[in-house]
Amino acid sequence: MALLFSVAFLAPSWLGILVLRPYARRWIHARRSANDMIGFALASYATLYGILLGLLAVEAYQDFASVQDTVSKQALTLATLYQDLDGLPQPLRGQLQFRLRDYAREAVETHWAAGSASRPSIGASPRLRSLLDQLLTFQPKTKGEELVQAEGLRRVNTLIEQRRTLLASAGGSIPGALWWVVGRGALLFLLLMCLFDMELHAHFVLNGALALFLAAVVFIIATLDDPFGRGVTVTSEPIQSVLDQLMRQEG
Repeated sequence: MALLFSVAFLAPSWLGILVLRPYARRWIHARRSANDMIGFALASYATLYGILLGLLAVEAYQDFASVQDTVSKQALTLATLYQDLDGLPQPLRGQLQFRLRDYAREAVETHWAAGSASRPSIGASPRLRSLLDQLLTFQPKTKGEELVQAEGLRRVNTLIEQRRTLLASAGGSIPGALWWVVGRGALLFLLLMCLFDMELHAHFVLNGALALFLAAVVFIIATLDDPFGRGVTVTSEPIQSVLDQLMRQEG
């Protein structure tokens, strides 16, 4: 993806130099060099465009970090709930812990399965729904079982909320209109760079360096904006680690 972004920015930049160079010299630099005015306009434009990219980068990173934090909290909730269920009698305890392990596998497959283009609708999974129903229908006989039931219900509802949060974060949060502005802004920036009058090899080097840097910035925003897409992704390690631990306890 990084290579594709680099080519997508670098190719128009160099092609623009070759196409616009003769016209720029004839219309803009005919009597005197207009490099100073182009540089002034480009600096003003770069300031505004840089602020936009900076704000989007901060927003994308904050959303990415929030999703990563939710994954860690979900893993912690799974591990804690599994231990809490030890306070319930058999066979209910074994049934609930089995469903909890099953849901941990589902959570990994839902968000990180390779090639999963379609994700389930936002809401509780059938496994969580079944686990919740079993806890609701359980009739505690002791004060301890009553406390475990109440805490279990609270943690299952927390898992439902965390699941909805992670599903809602899939696909990105930056509106399409902003991506339209980013794309057009990058194109205008590169076109302005093509209007300078300088030696051809220096023009290629200067435009190429700025195009590659711009590609890197837009690339990192795009990858951070979709935490379960390609590129920089939130890792499933916290949940997978808990699942492996639960499987060892089962064995």
